[in-house]
Amino acid sequence: MNKYKSILLLTTIILFIIIRYILDFNGLYGQDAYEYLRYTKALHVYFKTGIQPGDFFWPLYYPIAGAFLSFLIESEIALQIITIACLSISTYYVIKLIHLLYPTKFNPFIYVLIFFTLSPMVFRLGIITMSDMLSTTCILLSFYNAITYYRNKTIKHLFFLVGFSVSAIMTRYVAFVVLLPLGLYTLHSIVKEKKALKYIPLLLILMLFLLLPHFIIRTENTTQFLKHDWLTQWSFLNFFKSSFTTADGISKNSLLNILYAFSSLFHPRYIFIGIILFPIYLKTKTFTSETILIIISILLYNFFLAGIPFQNSRFLLLSFPLLIVILYPAFSHLIDKIESHKKKFYIILILFLIQIVLCMLSLKPIFERNRLEKDIALQLKEYQKNTLYSFDIDIALEGQGLNFKYKNLWLKKYTSFKTNALVLFHPSRFKPQWEGQNPILNWNKLNQDYDLRIIKKLPDGWILYKIQEKKSQYDLDKG
Repeated sequence: MNKYKSILLLTTIILFIIIRYILDFNGLYGQDAYEYLRYTKALHVYFKTGIQPGDFFWPLYYPIAGAFLSFLIESEIALQIITIACLSISTYYVIKLIHLLYPTKFNPFIYVLIFFTLSPMVFRLGIITMSDMLSTTCILLSFYNAITYYRNKTIKHLFFLVGFSVSAIMTRYVAFVVLLPLGLYTLHSIVKEKKALKYIPLLLILMLFLLLPHFIIRTENTTQFLKHDWLTQWSFLNFFKSSFTTADGISKNSLLNILYAFSSLFHPRYIFIGIILFPIYLKTKTFTSETILIIISILLYNFFLAGIPFQNSRFLLLSFPLLIVILYPAFSHLIDKIESHKKKFYIILILFLIQIVLCMLSLKPIFERNRLEKDIALQLKEYQKNTLYSFDIDIALEGQGLNFKYKNLWLKKYTSFKTNALVLFHPSRFKPQWEGQNPILNWNKLNQDYDLRIIKKLPDGWILYKIQEKKSQYDLDKG
């Protein structure tokens, strides 16, 4: 396994250089990424000066890790390095879990590289500024240390299990659902193995220590995440819905929620041959108490996603590496049936090339959006220090360091707008999703009560307007 460590370390460095400096992608894609960057910078100041960083909706471990690393390098680079490093570490521990669970006839490194590392959604989330990959890494480390503990009863692995499990949850709260079966089984194992009972006080102290940042830094709204729409609007009825109206607008999806929740098994953005491998896996008879535990964890998490009134492919990531572990015997069985080494080579090469193409297609929109944000930010520099009403792209502009007095059109319904202020909006993009909600209601009011003079037409249909008093009919007739 040491050779894999060297390969993955080298891959991390090379991948970072290619993504960051050759492809000129800084990891910032979507509003969440900019919010992680903003809070990382706020935490850096907090650790340095003691000035409170303010409230933050998501768990803290990802921005905390970025804030500590930002004492060595700038925050933006720190967050991207953490994500890319976690992609490599996750790859390594998927391989280790496979070695731990199965006899490995076919090299798991090749299998994991093709179907995990080069899985389009995995690779995409492995290079952007998001917390998903860090949480995924902690989940994998939790399962690895848990299985090692069950087999060897080594106490250090029990402590690692607890440490990484809490860390996974404090990076992405929903990781709790993936890890719940593991936690219950581990508790049963501790009670059964009475020698381990004496360590429970120390384990509780470790848990409390790891939870401290949440309560020390987030002095307000420490339990706000329990009121998230995922929990308050969770329903079995959502299993059979594909369209939802929530605070995130109107979403119309092509798949029913129950199919979406298990789409990592068949969708090209994850593993396109999963639906073929799964029935073969059932015939391989490689079931053990450990693999059954992993399957239960996958099922519980994916059924949880099916009940949420929202669909986002990135949510499937947390259970996906466990699915890759489970499907390994099926792929190994298929490859083993091919007697010709030449045929094996060509099949693996074709699969590798397919994944490369799918990755390129997956990365295209995020690279384009990133370039768009940089381009618009560059063109708006001369208009700084004005009030700017906007939606969707305003978070990116603030993250790019532009100095405006920002007014977000989603946060509230405005009764009036400041004349001579600026509006940055895409007139046609938001209507399908936000009809009847604040962004469109505010846009309609602007057009109804004010004159919007076009200042600048920007790429991809974005337009910068100046708000002016609406001329009366008398003024229009006189003119």
